[in-house]
Amino acid sequence: MTDNVQLARDLFAAVYRLDFDAAAALFTDDGYYHDMPLPSDPTVGPQAIRAKLGFMTAGGVEGMEYEIHNIVGEGDVVLVERSETWIFPSGARPTLRVMCTIDCRDGKIAGWREYWNYDELMSQMPPEFLTALGITR
Repeated sequence: MTDNVQLARDLFAAVYRLDFDAAAALFTDDGYYHDMPLPSDPTVGPQAIRAKLGFMTAGGVEGMEYEIHNIVGEGDVVLVERSETWIFPSGARPTLRVMCTIDCRDGKIAGWREYWNYDELMSQMPPEFLTALGITR
């Protein structure tokens, strides 16, 4: 296992224990996080990334579970196929399949691009999550 693969594993361990400070600390000062399905620019810098990750707790998310199905690293690039399950107080447990590319530089994350299906996620989200984000169906 390369150091970059371990870096990717460390990122997801932090994210899914909802420790967004630890996750953001893994990024370079100019590192970015980009949810590709969303019509927005990449989020740049550890502080901004930490703030963006906070949306994961919208609607009272109590915890998350994840499984890495495949992880491959070559040089400064790591590809990760995984699934994540969001755990809500209401008992809702939406699960999303995700593929991502992580670019590494000098032992830190320089870029993180997420590829997932927006409709797949939102169709499973409970009302409390949607309300917290100001989304109506």
